[in-house]
Amino acid sequence: MKDAAESETREMLVECRALLSDDHFVYISGDHGSGWVDKDSIFVEPRRVARLGELLAGAVKRLGAEILCGPATGGLIVAQWTAFVLGVPAVFAEHDSPRSRAELRGQFSFHRGYDQLVAGKRVLVVDDVVNTGQSVRQTVAAVRAAGGEVAAAAALVDRGNVDAASLGVSEYVYLMEYDIPDWSAADCPLCKAGVAVNTRYAHGADFLEAQGKA
Repeated sequence: MKDAAESETREMLVECRALLSDDHFVYISGDHGSGWVDKDSIFVEPRRVARLGELLAGAVKRLGAEILCGPATGGLIVAQWTAFVLGVPAVFAEHDSPRSRAELRGQFSFHRGYDQLVAGKRVLVVDDVVNTGQSVRQTVAAVRAAGGEVAAAAALVDRGNVDAASLGVSEYVYLMEYDIPDWSAADCPLCKAGVAVNTRYAHGADFLEAQGKA
């Protein structure tokens, strides 16, 4: 069953040209890499997102989550569609303002009273694509700080850089893996080779602005 879901997920992402490679991307953590999953190309077609939500719901139904939570914005979309199939509510965490120059975006936390909705609930943390796991880890921390119990983490695509332990959860479920290595900005071979940062996708524009190169 998992192989069938993985195959269908990959086919959909190839069809919408979401799997990018051989370029220079900056991730939300500040790490760099040569690949990216273009989430925007996935989400413009509701029928595609609905089907991905069905596939992910099938993979996580056994976990018995009472509410789903995703980091905005991609995780928000996946959480909503997956929660619809499961018949449970969905909320999202969003960025605070950056606290330091080193942060491309602020920490994920709850606003809009969503902390009260997850308190005392069994929560599944859902994201679209997990690169370094920073968004998931921060969302997990926000859920626990609000008094929720984290059942597991789940995603459409895993980049092959993290596992359940590194995300701080007991179980990590994903539909497919798109394995591309990443490096810290200081160790990035693409930077050393003078390869321009892609500013259309990922967080390249934020990175260059923080470096005063925008």
